Amino acid sequence: MSLRRIERELRQAIRRSSRPGLEAGLDRVGWTDDGGTVYVHIFARGDWPFVREGDAFVLANADYPDLRTCAGMRELLEEARLYLHDEVDKVLRWLEGR
Repeated sequence: MSLRRIERELRQAIRRSSRPGLEAGLDRVGWTDDGGTVYVHIFARGDWPFVREGDAFVLANADYPDLRTCAGMRELLEEARLYLHDEVDKVLRWLEGR
């Protein structure tokens, strides 16, 4: 499991949707870290007019104590991937600015 796989599956889901043009607004799937929690986010392109610059869509998060092992990281990524597939319509609405 990797961020690249999650991003690839997101791009495929967008292309299969009724709004394939939204793929143009997708920048990447990546990590952020606030010093105690790690997040997996979807980032829109900075020039995408429907999402405020700097906003991100959270797919999953885990506190540091839950990430002490490789298994913990795999679980975080799998949680993000499953959330994406369960909530792809929310992601599409976010990319549309709704």
